[in-house]
Amino acid sequence: MLYSKDLLIPSGTQEDTPVRAVLPVCEGIVSRVWVRWRWGPGNLCGVRAYYAEFQHWPMSPGEWFPSTTHDLVFDDALPLLFEPLQLVIEGYNLDDVYPHRVWMAFQIDRQPRYEPIEWTLEPV
Repeated sequence: MLYSKDLLIPSGTQEDTPVRAVLPVCEGIVSRVWVRWRWGPGNLCGVRAYYAEFQHWPMSPGEWFPSTTHDLVFDDALPLLFEPLQLVIEGYNLDDVYPHRVWMAFQIDRQPRYEPIEWTLEPV
């Protein structure tokens, strides 16, 4: 399943007070991540994403994916197993005139659910 969010970041949004958006997702494993900046941010913006209150993209705490003219696409293998099943996306924009947009998407592979096997032992 593909989940995505288009985040509008107002002008003047600082790193210490980023705009946040919540993206509800399903249980599964994040297998691929996309980051696409709309034209114009000129390395003035950054974005990152969290799961269960821990920063996962980029993995280094306190770091951001900077705005660029190239799409960022990479594979991952993060299990999403615990409530709340949501990703939180944060962004900043140091441009003091224009708002900017970033699109983030996550491919989540659903894991098959197996019913527990009930065993009964009978005397021989």
